[in-house]
Amino acid sequence: MKKFLSILLAAMMLLAVAAPALADGEVFLWDNFDGNDRGSASKPENAPNGAPIWWDNWANLRSKNEDGVLKIDYRPKAYDSEDYESEDAYFASADWLGNWGEAIDMWRLDGISYCKYLTIRIKGEEGGEENKIIMDWHPEDSKFYAARFSDLVLADGSHPVITTEWQDLVIDLEASGFPGMTNAFHLRAFAKCVIYLDEIFFSEAVAPVAANPTEGMTVPETGKPTDLPIRDYLAELGE
Repeated sequence: MKKFLSILLAAMMLLAVAAPALADGEVFLWDNFDGNDRGSASKPENAPNGAPIWWDNWANLRSKNEDGVLKIDYRPKAYDSEDYESEDAYFASADWLGNWGEAIDMWRLDGISYCKYLTIRIKGEEGGEENKIIMDWHPEDSKFYAARFSDLVLADGSHPVITTEWQDLVIDLEASGFPGMTNAFHLRAFAKCVIYLDEIFFSEAVAPVAANPTEGMTVPETGKPTDLPIRDYLAELGE
């Protein structure tokens, strides 16, 4: 009996150590866009969660922050044979996309964990913007994760559809081919569109982040955004 109790106690201690850091309903905030206008002189040193901001990217777009809502007006440059030697040269450049992105030192947060879900509160100017956007992470320079937004998998097994109304899109990260946490996050657009962001956060912790946060992360076949069939996506859009 004593042996059984000692084994049970050891198992309980192991579970306690391995338990996710988040209690029910708690989240790891990425950004809520309150009190800052990224890309301007008023850029804060830290994200709203207190983690340092390493950098932000604003390319081929116009943006505006009003009352804690970020408007992103993507304006990727169209292919013009007079500007490029070939289409290959065009797609090898950065002109084919609009790039909004942030690098936040999430690894520094207390109790940081890999999570099951990423929630993005979003709406579009016209609707259908999910077909024009790529979600791209690189939690380490050699580890890239990218997918067309419409190919992401939501918590209910469906795929995202951006409408003109606010909605919380709860993305199942594992089902979508993404790790459970990152420190570099982009939403890139390969066609003109306008989206609005209100809040981005991680939820439902599944395991504490290791001392080496990216150890064991397996890079998916899609890899970098340029590995995706962008020309096929544009053809689908008739562009």
